[in-house]
Amino acid sequence: MVFFVIDYINFRNSYTNLYNCIENSGEIDSYLVDGQSFEENLIKDIIENLKIKNNSDIETYKQSLKELDEYIAKWVHEIKIPISSLSIITDRLSSIEDSLDIKNQVAKINFLVNSILYSSRSNTMFEDVFINKFNLEKLVKMSIKNNSFLLIKNNVEVSLNELENDVYTDSKCMSYVLDQIINNAIKYSKEVGKIEFNSKKLENGVVLSIKDFGIGINEEDISRVFDKGFTGKNGRNQLYKSTGMGMYFVKKMIDSLGHEIEVCSENGSYTIFNIYFYDISDYLSLDS
Repeated sequence: MVFFVIDYINFRNSYTNLYNCIENSGEIDSYLVDGQSFEENLIKDIIENLKIKNNSDIETYKQSLKELDEYIAKWVHEIKIPISSLSIITDRLSSIEDSLDIKNQVAKINFLVNSILYSSRSNTMFEDVFINKFNLEKLVKMSIKNNSFLLIKNNVEVSLNELENDVYTDSKCMSYVLDQIINNAIKYSKEVGKIEFNSKKLENGVVLSIKDFGIGINEEDISRVFDKGFTGKNGRNQLYKSTGMGMYFVKKMIDSLGHEIEVCSENGSYTIFNIYFYDISDYLSLDS
């Protein structure tokens, strides 16, 4: 009887850590098993083999994602060639109305293609990210230029105020972020729309405010604007259907860059996006 009790205590002590780890959904490792008996050594071998297989599956998955990203990048490059050709062809059309209609569609296609490119890179974006000092006005004007045709076509006025501040960011990623916000402002604008860009110097950085005077966002939808696949009531009722992915990737990029973004809105009146850029010292630990 005494030997039975001793064996039980040894057995319990040998597997307590492993049992607790399983119960708490922790990482299972072979060191959790003592390996003093045949059964324990067998369990250790099983755990080690599972770890090897799991690591192999992860590497295979990473390689597949890398190949997919490379394919999308090449596809985007190739499809931009006919898009550019279409733009040139529309300039030669005799009918101004037909030319404008085609240019409008080409601009939408170009925006969607760029969205696909940046969305596909959202998980591995830090491989190509360079945080540098940029003039905020130049960044904003670059995105306005990218969307100039759609802004003009949809009668959306643009106002720039106090954008002389410099910020630390990645220009390509911020171009995607600003393009998405501008495109949303165009998509949900009224018959005559307006977008205002303002910036303000803070104690530890700069805030960029982007305000449009469109249809706004329902109060119950504001907290879900950055949720994956969320379109909201207003987004589902529009002529241009929303995928609900644009703002999701915007938030993802903003977080990865160490910036912050918030949104406030009054349904039927306006929507404001505030982007917070912080001083260079706050970006030194981004890779950690």
